Amino acid sequence: MTEHTNVDPLTLAVVEARLNALNQELGARLFRQCFSVPTSHIRDLGTVLFDKDERTLSIGNFMPVHTGGSDISLRGMLDTIGRDNIYPDDFIIGNDPFIVKFGHVADWSFLRPIFYEGELLFYHFARTHQYDSGGAYPGCYFPRTYDCIGEGLMIPPVKLIERGKINETAYSVILRNLRGAALVRADNMLVFESMRIIEKRILDLLDVYGKDTVMAACNELINKARATVKGVISKWPAGTYKAERAADWDGTTDEPVWVRLALTVKPKEGKLVFDFTESDPQVDFINVPVGQVCSSVTSGLLWCLPPGLPRNDGFFDCMEIITKPGTVCDPIYPATSASQAVTLGMEITECVMLAIGQIVPKETPATWGRHVNPLYTGKRRDIIDPRTGFISEYTAHTFHAIASSGAAWGFDATDGNGSSPLGGAHIRAPIEVEEWYIPYRWLHYEFLTDSCGAGQWRGGPGTHVEALNVYDRKVWKPLDCVTMSGNADGEKFGSVGILGGKGGTLTKLDIIRKGKHIRYRTMDLQYLEPGDILVSNSGGGGGVGDPLDREVEKVRLDALNEYISIEAARNIYGVVIDAKTFEVDDEATAALRKKLKTA
Repeated sequence: MTEHTNVDPLTLAVVEARLNALNQELGARLFRQCFSVPTSHIRDLGTVLFDKDERTLSIGNFMPVHTGGSDISLRGMLDTIGRDNIYPDDFIIGNDPFIVKFGHVADWSFLRPIFYEGELLFYHFARTHQYDSGGAYPGCYFPRTYDCIGEGLMIPPVKLIERGKINETAYSVILRNLRGAALVRADNMLVFESMRIIEKRILDLLDVYGKDTVMAACNELINKARATVKGVISKWPAGTYKAERAADWDGTTDEPVWVRLALTVKPKEGKLVFDFTESDPQVDFINVPVGQVCSSVTSGLLWCLPPGLPRNDGFFDCMEIITKPGTVCDPIYPATSASQAVTLGMEITECVMLAIGQIVPKETPATWGRHVNPLYTGKRRDIIDPRTGFISEYTAHTFHAIASSGAAWGFDATDGNGSSPLGGAHIRAPIEVEEWYIPYRWLHYEFLTDSCGAGQWRGGPGTHVEALNVYDRKVWKPLDCVTMSGNADGEKFGSVGILGGKGGTLTKLDIIRKGKHIRYRTMDLQYLEPGDILVSNSGGGGGVGDPLDREVEKVRLDALNEYISIEAARNIYGVVIDAKTFEVDDEATAALRKKLKTA
């Protein structure tokens, strides 16, 4: 790469903003136009811009679960295709967890090289959840699969388009193994054309400022990020800090699955070493490939660093991740891994936050509520698709029940912004569309009282959702209504508070059938009948600081808004509130807080 450091500040700012905006535009195009329900309803996607040296230049503000560590996916794809086999207008796809090393098989990675005057300068990368990727059920979140082959179609990196020409032979094999193949093809072509549009804009930038200036600006942005992150780490005390967190189970063997982290801080080098080698041996369903490990580490680390840091290669230069093949953080083929990111990936992020919390506790948020999002899928025998003449199929990833983040020193959590893999970048599916699309009606959809992790600054609340199955019993068959909780966790282990803060409540799922309760666990699969009510309760985020130090007026407002009960205000926060007027008894409150603090 051309070495040139004399880029004036204004030009540097323009190049940085332009590359970030174009990378963001790619994701916005997918969100607004894709047929895939997770992409279009949830914003389940990520975008990354790399330079020709495979260095991260820009990460889009979408779900972090798809982005941090995508350089591992990039290298896996290029290793397979061959770096001397890359041409203009190529379009590479792949989802193989043992090559792309990222995401379950429903998440496909897309790659387009960008050439300028015959020279390769950039790679544009995107990942998003497809309408379908094969397997026993749509969505890929079903546990107890025999091996990774059963989870869905695994696609090793392949040139779907070479020099602008579609490889119809290879594509026909892929599409033949998918539900909704026409929708998947349409979405794939949308990614290709969107990347082509962004490429034209990047070429315009190169024309205006010149290749040398743009590439020198990229160098300088990376160097600045590296220096900033190293400057922060250099002030941390040297040492090794440990943390461990567990998932409920793996959907097969009813035992917790543990992630164990030893974080070594090297302030002189400005480096952090994340060692996961003591984590449990690989299990079923929730194993995490190394790319996803990096993504989960990235989220936890960024939330403990000063805000506004550039997410480019300079940031990643300051971290090293060590895993052990054959463990849950580095599975070996043919291990299953469909729920890697939103279950055990969360535990990785939690370990990072809890380890850093031992170093800079006032810079570290409490952990988030665990991910809860039962999927609805099945067949609509009451609706014939006019385009095909066949029974319609449906899959809904509603994201209605997902929880909230943890608090941070000086700040309450953001309410209802989801689990840590989402990073607050998702949206919740519109109920009106879901009710039109699938045979369910939502009866309740509200925050859960007393679910927040208590603290001087409280965590966000969990969510209570009830959905009624309204399928026509005259035509219903047992396989027509399936629910999968493979992307749910937190029955046994909830969020964690810090500095005296408390953890939030636990996850609880339930099926009510004719007045009787049917146990529905996390990482499970159940068949629903007409009249069944599916109940989802997610846990809240952790709190920060002693609850008895929380501002009295904030406690009163939380009680008024039913975030907490009058009883919790008294027993946890030491605030005495009249249940009818919601007025605070200041004298009784002062006495009670003094008594509770003494105790």
